[in-house]
Amino acid sequence: MTAFTIVWFGQVVSLVGTAMSGFALTLWAYRTTGLATALSMVAFFNFAPMIVMSPIAGVLVDRWNRKWTMALSDLASAMMTLVVLVLFLTGHL
Repeated sequence: MTAFTIVWFGQVVSLVGTAMSGFALTLWAYRTTGLATALSMVAFFNFAPMIVMSPIAGVLVDRWNRKWTMALSDLASAMMTLVVLVLFLTGHL
């Protein structure tokens, strides 16, 4: 297996996991509150950072090592997902 295939597969898994987490959090907000407003607010705040940060991140990634940037951003995403899990399990979400 080539290095590109490993990185590509890792990114696919990461993106699918991120999308599933965002979708689950959106459904949880609706199920908990029963309000479409909560659903739309969670969905908005799930996508707004991507829209705002994409141009900035594009410039920075061109200057940095791409592999390290992908690895660190995936690590940060995993850590935030774990934080959401801990908050959910402890009843503080």
